[in-house]
Amino acid sequence: MEWFYDLSEAELRKSVTGLGLKEFVAVQLSTWILNKNIVDPDGWSNISKENRELLTENFDFTLDRSIRTDADPSGTKKFLIELQDGNRIESVLIREKNHYTFCISSQVGCALGCKFCATGNLGFKRDLFSGEIISQVILLKKELGDYEGKINLVFMGMGEPLLNYENLRKALIRLTDEKGISISPRRITVSTAGILKNLKKLEEDFPNIKISFSLNGSDNTQRQKLMPVSKKEHLDDIIEYFRDRKRKHRITFEYVLIEGLNDSLEDAEKVSKLLRGIPSKINIIPYNPNDFADFKTPSEKKVDEFAEFLVKKGLTVMVRWSKGKDIRSACGQLAGE
Repeated sequence: MEWFYDLSEAELRKSVTGLGLKEFVAVQLSTWILNKNIVDPDGWSNISKENRELLTENFDFTLDRSIRTDADPSGTKKFLIELQDGNRIESVLIREKNHYTFCISSQVGCALGCKFCATGNLGFKRDLFSGEIISQVILLKKELGDYEGKINLVFMGMGEPLLNYENLRKALIRLTDEKGISISPRRITVSTAGILKNLKKLEEDFPNIKISFSLNGSDNTQRQKLMPVSKKEHLDDIIEYFRDRKRKHRITFEYVLIEGLNDSLEDAEKVSKLLRGIPSKINIIPYNPNDFADFKTPSEKKVDEFAEFLVKKGLTVMVRWSKGKDIRSACGQLAGE
């Protein structure tokens, strides 16, 4: 039995016609499940009862299971999701002023071992299938009921998306397809620690999807202490790529500010020089504590001084005091607990 969510549109059409059904039934299925969020076959009103029975005999329409939900007063919710093999991941739903943001995972654990990140301290277990990525989005959409407003997707959950590129690519095609979940690429952001080979592929395949780069250091030496990936993926090479390539949107540079490590005005000066000439914005994220690291969050005064210095250098800066810290759903806190 094939798992519906892991099939591309072409694979679904092939399987449906292989059952002796017309190709348009595949489009009907995608519309009901991915677009209208109706998983129950009884709701597929334009598919005959006989065909619904045939489809349910040959396809598995079961979503991965949300086994726990934690919520905070701001409307942020964290979902602990159990996969079919028993592994667990976390996804986050964030209520914004005029839209919702879904924070989606791409791997079980993470191989990069960033020192400030709870997921990185779990180690890597496996990549998520494209269907497991899509299943998260559908589960979070179901939480919103009849809501038909704007949804942003950010691949900032567990894992490094660009180390799971083929499954990410397959999922993004379905997520952006008008016959599928139909989320505009302009409302999707992929966050990466900088896997340059696959970053180039992503920008070729999906030029309208936004890129968020985890900077977190003012030079490669400092960054390498926090993010071992910098030993292989040198910061200078990635910055050179960002500077040389023209794109439709600005790069977002994420900078986790950690007391005594990367929060001095000297660091701010080096960051301003590093990013000079790159159309960008900087998200400063004061460090969110977790059980795996012994770092400290800088004071609000120190955060403001760092941000103001960069603004005076002509950079666009946003300080992001993360939502969901109390339920361990903020940046760097997801651990599949």
